[in-house]
Amino acid sequence: MHFLLWPALLLGGFLCGIVNAAAGGGSFLTLPLLMALGLPPQVANATNRVAITLQCAAGVGTYHRSGVRPWRHLPRVALVAVPGSLLGAFLAARAPEGVFRPVAAALMLIMAAAVVVKPGRWNRPRPEPRVGGRLLPLFFLIGIYGGFLQAGAGVLMISAFVLGAGFDVVHGNALKFSLALSFTAAALLLFAGFGQVRWLIGLLLAVGTVAGGIVGARLVMLRGAAWVRGLVLLSALAAAAKLLWR
Repeated sequence: MHFLLWPALLLGGFLCGIVNAAAGGGSFLTLPLLMALGLPPQVANATNRVAITLQCAAGVGTYHRSGVRPWRHLPRVALVAVPGSLLGAFLAARAPEGVFRPVAAALMLIMAAAVVVKPGRWNRPRPEPRVGGRLLPLFFLIGIYGGFLQAGAGVLMISAFVLGAGFDVVHGNALKFSLALSFTAAALLLFAGFGQVRWLIGLLLAVGTVAGGIVGARLVMLRGAAWVRGLVLLSALAAAAKLLWR
């Protein structure tokens, strides 16, 4: 990869980090960018996991240092989400490109709607939030989706933790980062085993993503998250169009 493309990766990762911190769905920005730089869709999908894994690790560390540590709830959901992620990643890695393109485009459009529509019926946190057994099949399905595509998976996780399990948004977001770290890292290893990860590109993207996440968190506190929703929608449409029309 020519070094003149490095600024595009750093900037794309930076914007992805801002969007993930503000609304979720940053992969809607990076996937079309990676494909525009010449990566095949499945390689772009795999390489994107490098940046997401490192951003999630940074997010978990931030919450831990801030004293938000709901980690005792993680093993129960990770035990079902990680196998789901491996299944989803295997399907994405082995699917013929002619199948992967329309399926990924359809999933992007569906999740874009969930990302840009601000939830309006979020319950108050329960006195004793918990991940009940009835939620485990849902987290297995979230793992499959996250392993297959990743884009928008954060919306599904935070909704499940807050609306389903009764966590407040802060603790639910901390759990979202920790669960995403576990199943995204697992998917990344599987994609790497199939030789679909471009490590230098992914690491450059990650540098921008981690920096953008720091800036995005501050912007949310100053201006709120609503201003990024239009950007997320346009990026999702661009990614779907790139998948459907080469």
